[in-house]
Amino acid sequence: MSLDRYRSAIVTGASRGIGAAIVRQLCTSGIDVFAIARSADDLTALAGETGCQPFALDISRRDAVMSALPGLNADILVNNASALAHSSAAWDAAPDEIDALMEVNIKGALNCLAATVPGMKARGQGHIVNLGSMAGAWTLPGMPVYAMTKAAIHNLSHTLRLDLHGSGVRVSEIAPGRVETGAHLALLDDPEEGRRRFYEGFDSLQPDDVAEAVMFVLGAPQRMDVSYMEIVPTDQSYGGSQFHRRAP
Repeated sequence: MSLDRYRSAIVTGASRGIGAAIVRQLCTSGIDVFAIARSADDLTALAGETGCQPFALDISRRDAVMSALPGLNADILVNNASALAHSSAAWDAAPDEIDALMEVNIKGALNCLAATVPGMKARGQGHIVNLGSMAGAWTLPGMPVYAMTKAAIHNLSHTLRLDLHGSGVRVSEIAPGRVETGAHLALLDDPEEGRRRFYEGFDSLQPDDVAEAVMFVLGAPQRMDVSYMEIVPTDQSYGGSQFHRRAP
């Protein structure tokens, strides 16, 4: 497994959690990483730790993305950024949360593709890694709009492979189950209740586990495209509907 064919990477949603873990592992492997997020302070801290190049950027804005990213000539794009939302039934989803999920999870990913894929095609090499979710393929209660956006990413990943056929550009989708990033705390109004409900007593995936999966698909031989990888906690059932809770 080698990343020698790649020189640079763009990682969105890089300021914390899975994104920051991916940045750390890519930097350790000698890749020049452009870390994208809206939080300039968090990115500055990550840059001091890893040596990545921070870009404070709202990826939902096509003009800003097209001004900043095409000139980077990135060999790797990791579409990781994702908005958060409260748990609800579909008809109770708040309009502002619907907008945020659509703008970041779908529009943001498309904007980043528009800024990077033409260069990859012209060079005959590149790798797009889309961070999906188990929720995009399986029915899970309480997060209908988030799941819809991740289902769209799943479909987009398939479509990209057709559109990029013969170009030498690979496309991988990684769909994790529950990862202990703190994102689940946004599902409930009380973060401490969210921690008890989703994390305490559960042996969840960690951000580094997802980053390791990203490194695996990137390091596979050029002839091999890991098109879809679902990674789940050992204690989370097939489809994610049940999670065995161990004693705290």
